[in-house]
Amino acid sequence: MFACMSSVAEIPTLYAHRPIILRHRKAAMYHPFIEAAAMTLVDIPITVATLIPYSILVYFAVGLQESADQFLYVLPGKNSLV
Repeated sequence: MFACMSSVAEIPTLYAHRPIILRHRKAAMYHPFIEAAAMTLVDIPITVATLIPYSILVYFAVGLQESADQFLYVLPGKNSLV
């Protein structure tokens, strides 16, 4: 849920960058896909750096089991691999 809400918060930033991307496309500097791929690669470490502390706080605030196996299953990324 937190990841979805943080993604929604970036939409105004994407619209603010749109004129710049269109200008670069018109000048044949680079394709908009490259801009999107670069923004995605830059956002991955930031997203992980915010999701891990959030997951840790929520996990212990809710009072779930304190075993390492249960805790590591809840961390972001592990759920998407299962």
